[in-house]
Amino acid sequence: MTSRFLRFALGALFTSLALVGTSLTSVATAAPAAPSALARTVYYSASGYSAQADQAAQIWNSRVPNLRLVRGGNATIRISATNGGGSRAYPCGLGCATIYIDNRDVAAGNYALRIVAHEIGHGLGLPDTYNGICSYLMSGGSAGTSCRNVNPNAQEANRVNQLFAGGFRSAAGTPDVYVRG
Repeated sequence: MTSRFLRFALGALFTSLALVGTSLTSVATAAPAAPSALARTVYYSASGYSAQADQAAQIWNSRVPNLRLVRGGNATIRISATNGGGSRAYPCGLGCATIYIDNRDVAAGNYALRIVAHEIGHGLGLPDTYNGICSYLMSGGSAGTSCRNVNPNAQEANRVNQLFAGGFRSAAGTPDVYVRG
């Protein structure tokens, strides 16, 4: 009986791992996450890349049930455009960041919506991965200018969902930069 249970448990684990490693297409077309009654609301503003900020908020909202990104209010995520210095986020706690999107990164061929969604990810508690894999939103510019993935993968979305399930915590630190590949 124990070995049968162990085989079942291992099978379930391998199936779960296979699902986590789904292709970009299946992650991008996954059903939106059901909103949680306990979702935390994080307000954002965008004086630059406004349309991309709205799209990125919709993307995060559709994948993280414990989070509601809403434009306006007392914005704790603030997005601006800049010329030079690289696109970057200065996190100031969970759900808090000052974000600069470098026009030069966009002019160099990096996808503006991917950059905005990536930098918002820092404000939501995610670190850079720099692994060069396009299906990881947090790989940033290391995935190259041909990468157009704007969706956090299941692992990234689950991490943000976990972070927002327990409320807010302070986690100020150094800036996270969108490094060009």
